[in-house]
Amino acid sequence: MARSIILLALFLASAATPSLAQQQEQTRIPLPPFLTPRGTPEDQRACRPDAQRLCKDVIGDDDAVLRCFQAHRPKLSSACAAVLVKYGK
Repeated sequence: MARSIILLALFLASAATPSLAQQQEQTRIPLPPFLTPRGTPEDQRACRPDAQRLCKDVIGDDDAVLRCFQAHRPKLSSACAAVLVKYGK
């Protein structure tokens, strides 16, 4: 009897796990490309010169580069400033 209960519990747990994973995957909000490491290739081309000029000390840390861009917004090229605007940053 106890073995049957344990097997039933294991079956229910294993059956629930895939559907829970699917629900979590469906509710996950995708990040815009700018928030993924290094952005899209177009974003990189637009912002690479600004990163090298204004944020060279933090290149490699995408969050720090974003903060640097925000701190130096008036000095950004129009192309890189447009990338920040495009993603609401």
